[in-house]
Amino acid sequence: MKAVIIGGGKGCRSLLELTRGKTLKEFRIDVVGVIDINLNAPGIAYARELGLRTFKKLTDALNELDFELIIELTGNERFLQELYHDLKPGIKIIDHEVARIFWDILNAQENQQWQYNKLEKLEKTLEGEKYFLQSIFNSSSDMSIVMDTDKNILRANNRFVEFTGKMHSEIIGKKCFEALKATPLDCGNYEYCEMFYTAVFSGTTQSSVRRTPPPNESHWEVTRTPIKNWEGEVEAILATWHRITEKVMLMREIESAETKFKSFINSAQDWISIKDTKGKYVIVNKAIAGTFGFVPEDFAGKKAVDMLPPKMAFTITKHDAEVLETKAPKHYDEIIPIEGQDHHFHTIRFPLFDYSGNLTGVCTIARDTTREFMLQEQLVQSEKLAALGKLAAGVAHEINNPLTGIMAYTEDLIDSIPSDDPHNEDLKVILRETLRCRDIVRNLLDFARQDKPKLEINEPNKIIEDSLNLLLRLPQFKDIIIQQNLDRKIPLIQSDPSQIQQVLLNLLLNAADAMQYKGKITIRSEYDRRNDKCTISVEDTGPGIPENLIDKIFEPFFSTKGTNGLGLAVSWGIIERHHGNIEVDTAESGGAIFKVILPVYRR
Repeated sequence: MKAVIIGGGKGCRSLLELTRGKTLKEFRIDVVGVIDINLNAPGIAYARELGLRTFKKLTDALNELDFELIIELTGNERFLQELYHDLKPGIKIIDHEVARIFWDILNAQENQQWQYNKLEKLEKTLEGEKYFLQSIFNSSSDMSIVMDTDKNILRANNRFVEFTGKMHSEIIGKKCFEALKATPLDCGNYEYCEMFYTAVFSGTTQSSVRRTPPPNESHWEVTRTPIKNWEGEVEAILATWHRITEKVMLMREIESAETKFKSFINSAQDWISIKDTKGKYVIVNKAIAGTFGFVPEDFAGKKAVDMLPPKMAFTITKHDAEVLETKAPKHYDEIIPIEGQDHHFHTIRFPLFDYSGNLTGVCTIARDTTREFMLQEQLVQSEKLAALGKLAAGVAHEINNPLTGIMAYTEDLIDSIPSDDPHNEDLKVILRETLRCRDIVRNLLDFARQDKPKLEINEPNKIIEDSLNLLLRLPQFKDIIIQQNLDRKIPLIQSDPSQIQQVLLNLLLNAADAMQYKGKITIRSEYDRRNDKCTISVEDTGPGIPENLIDKIFEPFFSTKGTNGLGLAVSWGIIERHHGNIEVDTAESGGAIFKVILPVYRR
């Protein structure tokens, strides 16, 4: 039906758009012209764009166009009445009231289009989100699937598909155990059922570790995570397999290295410790802990002042601070009292750093060099004695000959001078002092000779008893109490009994002299199991030896009693030739205690 529109406003434009759409399928309108006094109105302009005729007056349109319908959109009732009055028969009119139907249709169309566009946009968004989520799912390095509560696979990422060696379409809809059949993670429908259903019914994540057997051993962390809907009900399960083989192998290597490290430091006889920058112990080996009656764990988190004697703790703390300050290794020679005796330690301390170069603490390695220190002192003493022995031998031989002549002439003079002659007494003094010189020369020769011991298998207690039998009858011992504490199970020794007896006699006579021949002497024998040594000790109740003189008493010619000072030097040489040593200390009674230490005889 051909029509013209009167009124070229926005409604006209909308109606033109409507007539060219697909909405009016049953009511087709062919608009052939538009009339409006304003030739720039929106509808007039749009009509020109469409190639339609436009007019300012209805009469012009009636003269030039052939149409059957007028659509009046002016909204002017007076104009509409005049139009009905003047219009020739055969032309129908749709007034602006009826035309509202077209607006409603147009609005419905626009709303429909808007809803359609919105739905299309939403579908694209959902598709994008779906693709994005699937991309994330596929990008995971772990194997992952999503299962419904019946264990049917709903989704599977690329890693899982590759592992099974199947097509993606072959996996979806299958049970988990069916997809993993004939793979290293084949669980046979039983192994992880309990974990799966626990996750479904409890709504909590379940995890476990799966180990596949050698030769291709592998380790996996298996997780079942519930997926809930809006109502909080579990509607699916996310299953993941995270490969931790490398992590497990690395942990094994770390544990192995840690075991080796602990075995090393706990087997070491040296003292090994590690402290942090605040001085707290991190590691202490058994050698340290056992010395002070602890176990290594007792030191953890403690400082030296908490565990060790104050003087020792002060030294350790001071030296640690020096290493931390300089950030460089340092060597120390330290004297540490252990069970009442000073031990010499050579200690190295060095700083510890982490991977980024930050200072983390101090490591200390200390070696007990007491034995080496004593051996060095003994070596020095031996060298002194050897040199002095050679000198003494030469001097003794040179002095012995004139002494013999002096003694001979003096004895002759004494015999030839009457006993009541005043010179006779002077000559006796000369003879007595000459004899004393001869004794000194004899001691020098004994010291220089250093006879090699004639070794025999002996009982230490027998040597002690024989020595005491020689002394008990001497007048010097009549006011002295001698107490014997002898170990009846003491092992045998290999020695020259006469030389060992000479040493004991010298020590006993010195003890009696120190007490001014009145007091108590205790002689002991005991077996030192730890060092496999036999010890014979002589303890007196005299004034003791001043600490500043202890290191000198074994030197030749050193004496505090006015004697020749060779007795202890000779004794030292005898015991040294028996591969033993002599120690001296202050006893609890305040007197001196000498210990003769000899090796046990072993077949």
